Amino acid sequence: MPSNGKRRVRRPKPYCGKDTPPQPGDEVVGEYTRERLICMDEEFCERMLLAIERGLEQPPDGEAPERAA
Repeated sequence: MPSNGKRRVRRPKPYCGKDTPPQPGDEVVGEYTRERLICMDEEFCERMLLAIERGLEQPPDGEAPERAA
């Protein structure tokens, strides 16, 4: 019992978590298709390389920026 004389109140377990059984709809990972995700990744990489060339960003340690052909 705590020193202030009050009883501790147990909180209910959260609804979501690693111990929660699968629910209907859990198999849906996201609303984007694989093709759209690949396209988004390519766009991001192009913009990141451009930012590195302009000096606005730095490449990860030990890596040189790739040059677009």
